[in-house]
Amino acid sequence: MTAFFLLLLAHILTDFYWQPSHWVVDKRERLFRSRYLYMHIGVAIVTSYVFLGYWTNPLPALAIGLLHGVIDVIKIKFDKKGSAGWFIADQSAHILTIAVVAILLTSNLSVSIDTFTTWLYKPKTLAQLSGALLCLTPVSFLVGILTRPWRDELDKLVPDANDNLANAGRWIGMSERLLIFVFVVVSQFSAIGFLIAAKSLLRYNDKSTAGEIPPAYISKKSEYVLVGTLMSYTCAIAIAMAIKMFYQ
Repeated sequence: MTAFFLLLLAHILTDFYWQPSHWVVDKRERLFRSRYLYMHIGVAIVTSYVFLGYWTNPLPALAIGLLHGVIDVIKIKFDKKGSAGWFIADQSAHILTIAVVAILLTSNLSVSIDTFTTWLYKPKTLAQLSGALLCLTPVSFLVGILTRPWRDELDKLVPDANDNLANAGRWIGMSERLLIFVFVVVSQFSAIGFLIAAKSLLRYNDKSTAGEIPPAYISKKSEYVLVGTLMSYTCAIAIAMAIKMFYQ
């Protein structure tokens, strides 16, 4: 485990702190022709070697650095827009590489797999994973169905208002529910109050730029968001409490 965290720390420093922005830009533009690609790989190798401290065995650090470069090249080649999905996939691949190297160094691959399998198949773990997943998309569908009458009413007041970012409400709701689920599971109920207080900072502009949005729409929109938020919070708390009752 120590080797894993040492290599993880080396990766974080290499990828996010010791890689200037102009290196990233040059790599995207020139790929294999960029000298900064090879400099970045060199930094990864040296940092991993120093942090790991296997002075007579540089192979783990070399493997980490070379695989780091391969993963970066794949990401640069296919990720043309800098999407979140590719960022997550890129970092996941780096962490997986680090984990495999660390496991091979400690020669306990079978033990690690058995430990992970034992943890995964515990009723508590399965219950918590199921509850967290329920708080995401399934509750989004439920809240969407329950709030549809008010959403239709808002559409009638101001057709095609287009006053929301695409899918922003869905992602905000899922993030809030996941946080509340975690807070309830770890019995940090006061943190839920902090989350509610932070949500209360949300304000809607009560002035329309051209007089097109009536005050009634703004008032009803605020009530619609409040109802949806309370439904979302209630579902997350209920699921978390049910999960806790299941495995306690």
